[in-house]
Amino acid sequence: MEESGGDDSGGRDEISLLAEELIQLSVKESMVVPSGKPTLICTIWTEKFYNPESFKAQMRSIWKTRKNFEILNAGQNLFLIEFDLDEDLEAIMEGRPWLFRKSVILFDRFTKSIERA
Repeated sequence: MEESGGDDSGGRDEISLLAEELIQLSVKESMVVPSGKPTLICTIWTEKFYNPESFKAQMRSIWKTRKNFEILNAGQNLFLIEFDLDEDLEAIMEGRPWLFRKSVILFDRFTKSIERA
């Protein structure tokens, strides 16, 4: 990705669209159903192997939230992040872009059941 100064809102639109496409591609067999808590679905934009537990540990250490959150595996390179407070979810979304090992983490709100293809 290129770095640029000034207004980067166009880049955010591109990342958002890319996030939606990658999340749709990452979903595999069976249903993933929202829990009712404020939830994000995310994937890491990388082809490199990584330890999912390492990802979870890093996010727990860098995200400063008022209440607890839980990171759940939802498939290969796909995670659900359930928050106790909607304000914490909003803070994480506003803090984007987030990186894990120099790879961007793509997020979207998880509001409806999806079937893994």
